Amino acid sequence: MLKSSPYDVRVLRNTIIKEESGPFSGIIWYEYTFASSQTLAESKKYKKFLHQSSKNMALKNCPIVYRVIVRPPTKRIKHWTGEIYLDTNQKLSATGRSNYVQALSDKSLRELTIS
Repeated sequence: MLKSSPYDVRVLRNTIIKEESGPFSGIIWYEYTFASSQTLAESKKYKKFLHQSSKNMALKNCPIVYRVIVRPPTKRIKHWTGEIYLDTNQKLSATGRSNYVQALSDKSLRELTIS
């Protein structure tokens, strides 16, 4: 899915995990994060915004990563859907993110074509 996209050089940061929104909702998705040269560049901007050093930053420890969300078919949507966006490598809800990270996530959000 991501091999034919601009995200081909990447370092896995979190393995694929299955998430569910609640025991009775039936909403399931899979997610993982990875770092790339784009996330490293955005991480350096983020650290500069925070007035922190980015001297020893690398793909394995950069704070900004790509988050990939993939959802299986449902009764209403008969095919897999997905999205990718820049985020922190922490599991934060939208209310736990800084305005900087939320704006970065919103600006970078892309739908994934899954075939």
